[in-house]
This record gives sequence, structure tokens and C-alpha cells, in this order.
Amino acid sequence: MKLGDYYLERDRSYDRARVHFEAIAVEENRDDVLRAEATLKTGICFYHARNYGKCFQIMRDVIESFPVSAQVNQAYYYIGLGHFQLGHYSRAIAALEKVGTSLSDEDGDGARLEAGKRFFVKIEDADLAILDPGESIEVQAVTTNGDEERFKCFPVGRNVRLVLGSIPSRLGQPQKQNGVLDVRGGDEVRVTYVDQHTANEEVDQPVISTVAVVGDGQVMITDGAFRESLRGVVLDKAVNVRISDPDHDVSDSADKLIAVIEVHRRKTAGELEAEAAASAARDETDAPAATPAAEDIADAILEDPVEIDRFKLIDRVEVTLTEVPMVLQLVTEHTDSNLPAPSGGQSQEPVDNDADSDSPAVEVADSIHTGVFQAVVSLAKTVEVVADDGQLQALPGDEIRVIYVDEINSGEGLAELQARARCLEGNIGGVRVTRAQISNEELRVQTRLKTADALTQIGNRYKEFGLKKKADEKYRLALRECEEIMVDVRKLKGSLLEEAYVQLWHVYFEMDQLNLAAAMCQRLQTEFPSSGFVDDALLQLGEVARTQGDLNRAIGIFNRLVGMQTSQLRGEAQFGIAECYEQMADGAAGNASAQLRDRSFQEYKKVFDQFPTSGRVGEAVAKMAEHYYQQKDYQRAVDTFETVLESHPDAKFLDVILFNYGRCLYRMDRKPAARRRFEQLIGEFPESPLASDAKKISEALAQGGF
Repeated sequence: MKLGDYYLERDRSYDRARVHFEAIAVEENRDDVLRAEATLKTGICFYHARNYGKCFQIMRDVIESFPVSAQVNQAYYYIGLGHFQLGHYSRAIAALEKVGTSLSDEDGDGARLEAGKRFFVKIEDADLAILDPGESIEVQAVTTNGDEERFKCFPVGRNVRLVLGSIPSRLGQPQKQNGVLDVRGGDEVRVTYVDQHTANEEVDQPVISTVAVVGDGQVMITDGAFRESLRGVVLDKAVNVRISDPDHDVSDSADKLIAVIEVHRRKTAGELEAEAAASAARDETDAPAATPAAEDIADAILEDPVEIDRFKLIDRVEVTLTEVPMVLQLVTEHTDSNLPAPSGGQSQEPVDNDADSDSPAVEVADSIHTGVFQAVVSLAKTVEVVADDGQLQALPGDEIRVIYVDEINSGEGLAELQARARCLEGNIGGVRVTRAQISNEELRVQTRLKTADALTQIGNRYKEFGLKKKADEKYRLALRECEEIMVDVRKLKGSLLEEAYVQLWHVYFEMDQLNLAAAMCQRLQTEFPSSGFVDDALLQLGEVARTQGDLNRAIGIFNRLVGMQTSQLRGEAQFGIAECYEQMADGAAGNASAQLRDRSFQEYKKVFDQFPTSGRVGEAVAKMAEHYYQQKDYQRAVDTFETVLESHPDAKFLDVILFNYGRCLYRMDRKPAARRRFEQLIGEFPESPLASDAKKISEALAQGGF
């Protein structure tokens, strides 16, 4: 796992990382926690390698095989990101809305709800094993503040006795049945589930659980806008303090809380020596008459070493912070290669936790419910300290400490929270490295290759957003980085030369210079026949040939890849073969076209039969269904469409599948069912070019009474 993490996070060698994760994810491994994590990271490797079909399949395996693990949230997250990259925005939204809706057994103490976070309910009951995956049960949640909400819990799989449900919570005045649990500090939530049949043969017995509402405090020393956390404060200016703690939001008005701000100064060497001597003298006074052995003295020091605080308290101010109204906003993260776990951390801004409900998260007039408290304290530069004057006195190098005691939190007991900053003179400015000198030749080449890779990735992002000019500029810079070091790379040889070929191949491919990309792939195969990148190179070489219309050559290249028994891309190559025959059929006429379409169908069927774990299975099955439709075998087409929709929810061209599905049902005179499929297309893929035609057909069917 550590090797896989290194290659994934530090080296970004996704193929190498995947090998280690796949070794852990095998069924022989009985550690489900490790298997879930390794399976998830295998999918992440495919995501970064831009093999989204395989990524989707593995992430769905995580959701199905480990339904109550913490990895389920991340699986939905990457499914959403993958669909976003492909431009499937409706499916991206549907997946991202499910992030945060899964709960593991280790997700904290079930007797507490942290205000502003999603509230989960997990119910275990043997009777629930009869529920189908689409069925649900309803529970009721009532707060002591007066809010009352009902929401549904769904089974985590087939024939299981466990159901999960969730509802977002937020600070605010109670508004019943708005889809959000409105809470405030000190509330309790009473959850009621009706057990229809108990072990004692009683019926409709309410099962009640009470949960306390708590809030985990956060302390920050911020800039003047109370947004960014600072590690330094400027003398003769203000110290801005921000504390977030929902526990103290107990009324509709601006509530208050108290914290302490202290100034600490580093002790001099003489003070430290004097304190150490005084401590030693106390130890001698308290020591027994008998002289202990040297070993006993050493053991005592090791077991209980004396710690001397190197700072001393100079000044202290007790400050009252006031709750502030703030515009609630949904904070989103745009991430690239180093994607954080979606369930980790909290934003520094008040976040609209109602992102997946229909009720807008706005403050009711004349009320403040943010749980965010702010205060400003003056900081003067002076040697003399004046007590109880309401401001802090400090010198450069002193340390400011904001201390807040969080009495009620998700943990046990009191929690003392601190934020620290160093006192500085002048202004706090950014530090920027303009040029780095690297002496080691190999390290210098590696750095240039990493720079080229980063520029290529930036170019890819520009291309995704339609900014072709900026993308081409980044690709040219990446190409220049590679070309400038090729003489040195050829001298060093080995893995660096291999990486350089791979990087050049990627740049040429993204720049649509397909001939140069093909030449680079060929060179990689020739000079590094055992390279782990060869199958990737073959796949792209085949794609280049297919794009250029050299279909027979493309089929030959794809067949070579299909014959590589250890490659993970064999299914992709088989799909490429089928696409080539389909492309041939489009360019032929008469019997030749029909024969080529039949051959294309057989090649697509091989993807389904021989490579069931391929990320292209859904698309292959969709192509098979389209063939059945062209042959007017509507029943087999409908059965195939059902297989795609049920088993491959992330397949490409689902809008085309739904459109053809509706057409088949219409031809079979099942017009109400056909209308439902057209409406599903309109609802799930409003951006599809087929949506307008589907809308016209649906409206015509509605006018006909279907």
C-alpha cells in the first residue's frame, strides 16, 4: 500500500501504482478495509490515466462490494469528476450529489450530530432483508427547537438487514418539512423508526433514539477580511480573530463567546539555565536520603523527562467575540491531479450544507445563525506592558496565542483549541522562487520532464474548456522543455529516456500531430519492448491509424495489443477493432457494407463476452443493441438496452441509448413506455442534441393520449 501510495501521490506513475493496489484488492485478502482502499485507489489510477470507462467500473465495484465503507463517498466523487471530464454534466451532478450520503461504522459517535453537517441514520432490522434496492422506509426526526422532518432510508444491497438514510442539517430557525434539519446549539434530535414486526411478535412499535447537537470549534488568526488564515501578525496593527463553534448559536440574535489572547516571549539562555537549576534544586530537596543508582536516575529521566517551557507569558487579554451574519455559499474545489479525499476537512467559509435539497439556505430576516464569531484586538509595539488596557503589547519575534476552550464537542471532555502567529514588523508579503539552481544532471532532467508533464496537463484543462489558443501555447512550452533536454537524456539513457519518449508522445498526441505521435510510439516499442507503457503506446498508435483512415493497419496494431495477455487494455483494443470494422462499413455499399456491419457486431460482442471487466463493455453492448434495431429485432434490442441501463450506468452515449430504446418501444406499439424513455432522456440529458427531438416526440405522444 505504501509503495502504491508513493507511485500515485509522489511519483504520479499511475501504471506502477496500480500494480501494487491490484495485488491488495484480490478476494484472497480478507482485510476488507485494505481491499476497499486498494480498489478505490486502483480506480483513481485509471482516472488520472484518463481511462474513465475502467475508472467508472471499478468505482461502481467499490459501491457494490463495500456499501458501508468510507470509500463509497470518494467513489461517487470520482465518478462525478469522470463524467464532468467527458462533458456528461447531468450524470456528474447526479454522482456528486451522492457524495457524503454513505456512512461507515467508524464515522464517529452516533450519539452526536455536528451542527451543519449531514445527519445519518443507520437501522439494522432482520425484517428489512425483504426490501428491494429501490424500496425505502421512512423515519422521523424532531428537534427540541421545534423542527420536524421525515426522510427515507434505503437498503445498502439485496437481502441485507441494514438501511441507511441521511438529511442535511444547518443552523437556523425551524422550518418544518423543508428537507433540512434546522438546529441550534444545545438542541437534541429525537429520531423515531416504526418497527412493524418485533421479535416479541408485537407490531408497529416505535424505536426512538436521541442525539445531541454539538459543534467542533475552530480557531483562526486571519487577515483583515476574516478569510485567510495567517501565521504572522504585524505590530502596530490589529489582530483579527475568528472562531467557529455552532454550540454558541443559541438565539436568533448575535450571540457571543469568550476567548483569551496571550503574548509569549522566548526566554533568554540565562532564564532557561536558572529555571533548570531551580528545578534540579527542588528535585534534590524532595529526593530520599539514599542515593539512587545511576540506572534508576536514567530510567526516571526517560520515563518522565522534565519539560521546560521556552516561552514566558508577557501580556494577556480576555476578548468577547460576536456572532456575525455572513452570506452562505457553496464552496467547491477545482482539483486536478492531487485530489483530496472529499470527506476530509472543512472549508474556512460558512458552507451551505443544503446543497442537495430544494430549500434555499438563506437567513430568516432579523436572525443570525452562522456559528461564526469575530473580534479585533489592537497590537502595539512596545517594551513596557500595561495590564488590563484592552490591547496587546509585543516585540518582533513574540508569539501571539489565541486560546479557546470548547466545552461541548464531538469528542469527550473539554478541548483547548489554539491558533498561533509570530509578531512581525512591516508588511506580510508573498515569497516567490524565481529560479532554482539544480546541480545534479539527472535531477535537472527529471525536473524538466515534470515541468513538461505539468504544462501538458494545464494545456489539457484549457482544451477541455474550449480555450484552444491557450492550450496550444502550453503544449508548445512542454514540447520545448522536452526538446531542450533530449541530448542530455540520450546520454543518461535508461528510464529517463523512456520517460522522455512517453512525454513527447503525449504532447504530440494532444497537439494533434498524429504522425509524430505515431513515430514516438514506434520508437518506444523498438527501444523499450518490455516497457510498461508499450500497451498504452500501442493503443494510441492504433487510434492514430484509425483516425487517419488507415483501418487495416489499425486493426493489426489492435490485434497485437489483444494478444498481450498481461495488458489491462485488451478490452480497449478489442473495442477499437470493432470501431474499425464499423468505420469500414460506413464507407462501403451494398452487400459489402452489410457483411462489414455483421463483422463489427461480432467484434463488439467479443468485448462483452471475452472482456467483461473492460471499461468499454457498456458502449459495446449499446452498439450491439443498435445493430438489433437496424435489423428490426426490436425485442432483442430492448433486452440489450435494459442490460446497459441496469448494469452499465456510466456508459457513453446513454442519451443515444435512451433515444433508440424509445424508438424500439414505439415500433413495438408500447407508446406509454416509449414516452417515459423520451422524457427520461430530456430530464437526464438536457444538453444532448437529441433532447429537442425527444421533446417533440414526447409532446406528440402526450397529445395522442399516451
